[in-house]
Amino acid sequence: MSVRAQLLALQWAQLKHDEAYHKDIVVMPLAQRMKHMALHNAKYTAYFLEAAQRQDGERRRRVLIDAFIIVLVVANVLNQDLGTEVESGEAAPSLQALGGTLADSLPREPNDPFWIVHQYIQHNGRLAKLCESWDHLEAVPFREGMKDANLALFRAVLAEAAAQDIDVEDSYRIRLRAVEARSIFDSYFRDGTGGES
Repeated sequence: MSVRAQLLALQWAQLKHDEAYHKDIVVMPLAQRMKHMALHNAKYTAYFLEAAQRQDGERRRRVLIDAFIIVLVVANVLNQDLGTEVESGEAAPSLQALGGTLADSLPREPNDPFWIVHQYIQHNGRLAKLCESWDHLEAVPFREGMKDANLALFRAVLAEAAAQDIDVEDSYRIRLRAVEARSIFDSYFRDGTGGES
């Protein structure tokens, strides 16, 4: 499976998950949804900082997976085909390989635990500015700027995950399943019967 197909399948899985398990967010107007996602990313910036300061690799791993989820959500909100956009600049046979290529090609210092923090400060700061500009109806190309910021966050998350030897897709599926299991309606969403035969 190509990286584009792999990513599109993950975006589809995220869309279906959000429609079932996060209806409160899915029904928000687009501007409000984007602000909500920028707030998620701001939270992850703080979490990445805490993990780096405490040298907590497990915490960094969990936040990377949550950040990957939000990148997919933002891409879906923006109707952004991450696979097409990333493949136009980086050819790779798999998502894991793409992460390795990005880890080598981005200006990433392997021994800098704050690299991902700096990436989130820079790129989510741009996303937050675009959300704010939207409120003021400033003359700014919102959608393209948001897509660029999201793609930069995606590249950073994938690079960091590869550098930490994290299988993003498997970890993503495990994390999504854990979130889904917390819903009282999980069995209905999964098989439509509520677990009854």
